[in-house]
Amino acid sequence: MSQSASAEYAKVERLLHDQVSRETRRQGLIGNAAVAVGRALLIGSILGAWAYAAGRWVDTETVSDPLAVFIALIRLIETGRLWPDLWQTVYEVLAGYVLGALAAVLLASSFAIFPAMELAMRPILISVYSIPKVALAPLIVMWFGLGVAPKIILAGGFVFFIVFMNVVAGIESVNRNHVNIVRVMGAGRFTILRKIVLPTAIPFVFLGLRLAIPEAMIGAVIGEFISASRGLGFLVYSASNELNTAVSMAALVVLVMVVAISDVILGLLERFWLPRQLQQADPRSAH
Repeated sequence: MSQSASAEYAKVERLLHDQVSRETRRQGLIGNAAVAVGRALLIGSILGAWAYAAGRWVDTETVSDPLAVFIALIRLIETGRLWPDLWQTVYEVLAGYVLGALAAVLLASSFAIFPAMELAMRPILISVYSIPKVALAPLIVMWFGLGVAPKIILAGGFVFFIVFMNVVAGIESVNRNHVNIVRVMGAGRFTILRKIVLPTAIPFVFLGLRLAIPEAMIGAVIGEFISASRGLGFLVYSASNELNTAVSMAALVVLVMVVAISDVILGLLERFWLPRQLQQADPRSAH
């Protein structure tokens, strides 16, 4: 092939690549817009059905209505009553989430390094996982007191098993041929873990982390229901005892918003982090 023909071929290839990139971006924007519109329509439909049913099909004292909940939320913000409860719950959720996820990743990684440990501990972990966490909550409060520790432990316990199971699934999905290749090239166990196993398991890790966000919130709120003087769970519980359904629903709306925002942040981190980690799973880079 002549030099001019090669240059022409490269030019056409660049043009096609640019066209494909533009089309991909366009399709991505259309897809994102469709998702946003769909979510807005779904939320609007739920709120509309709720507003129509309140006072007609169900008692407003039982389920309130969207306008009353919105007013209650604005009053919670204006009076400053919301912020101490919000920060308390966010602290408990974040602390439990980090501790539970970190423990899960470390334990699953140790299973990858020492397979015999997995065989020994798997029945124990499954047995513990089968115990309802709600049933353990009163005992955890009794053991660790009335402070923030029980809420963090409950949140971490809910998070641990979700992340752990997903990380183990990711480790088991590793291509054993890649492991054998890098082992022949002289890589040790920790190198295999760092270069092959963890990069391959990263999508499963992020899936577990995203699924664990609401679990962490559930654990912290259960602890606040049982024993607390502050937190969104306490706010829901105390307002319901006062038969103030609007405030209870407003606190629940804040809980949902915290979980949704956390999921969006983690989704953005996944989108940024995942391509880089997947590149490291190439066995040619493990030596």
